[in-house]
Amino acid sequence: MKTKDYQERFGEIAQEKGYITWPQLREALEIQIDETIEKGEVRFIGQILYDLQFLTKLELQNVIEFLDKNLL
Repeated sequence: MKTKDYQERFGEIAQEKGYITWPQLREALEIQIDETIEKGEVRFIGQILYDLQFLTKLELQNVIEFLDKNLL
């Protein structure tokens, strides 16, 4: 699985599980884009959502485990 596919699905799954809202995901994506443009580095969307305290550590792990089981 490609990192891009995983990234795209992460936000979608977190939303489907009710962990985050669309506005929260949009905010995290905007931050990701800004950081990529300014620093040339890409931070995982899950890390941004966690850093913004939109996701708990347990929710972050749950989405990662779900993706690992279903996309690998």
